[in-house]
Amino acid sequence: MKVIGLAGGSGTGKSTIAAHLVERGAVHIDADRVAHEVLLEDEGVIRAIRERFGDGVMTGGLIDRVKLGKIVFGDRKDLDALNAIVHPAVMEVCRLKLEECEASGVALAIVDAALLLEVSIPFDIDLVIALRVSRDEQVKRLLAKGWATRPEIDARLESQRDLERSYASADVVLDTTKPLAHVLAEVDRVVDALLAEDSSEQND
Repeated sequence: MKVIGLAGGSGTGKSTIAAHLVERGAVHIDADRVAHEVLLEDEGVIRAIRERFGDGVMTGGLIDRVKLGKIVFGDRKDLDALNAIVHPAVMEVCRLKLEECEASGVALAIVDAALLLEVSIPFDIDLVIALRVSRDEQVKRLLAKGWATRPEIDARLESQRDLERSYASADVVLDTTKPLAHVLAEVDRVVDALLAEDSSEQND
């Protein structure tokens, strides 16, 4: 099984590219969705967040992501503290999901995680694609999704402004400001090369 990692900030196009690869038969592991599950179900993570940020981030006994987001996206130290609590648990769940994929005979799996290049990864990745886009286009895309106000979007993007420092370790960096057809054609090119490499190794 080949594993592709998609890295990039909010609104850079990770979900669109992942959906394209799913159409080609890949399995998509969305780290943000996994994080939702961890915040709901992982008692150790919930306890650590409550101890670090207080009961003010809780609603009805559950972590309130909106309340938590208003805290961490306004303070880098708080965001780093949250990431240190959540990301190891998220990556471990991703690892287990990849094991399930391989056991099921999946040929290609996609791990989509904004901070993929900035956290410790407990599994092997064969190809890392990092995505970048203009700030104006990021804002436009995120506003179109309707899940946040402009101030909330600005705060989130500001928290990710140094993300591209880690892109030097990516295998491919794509600018998704370009037309979608061009971006997907480039994705297909690098993925086809990866799968061809795998086929060649098997023939040897």
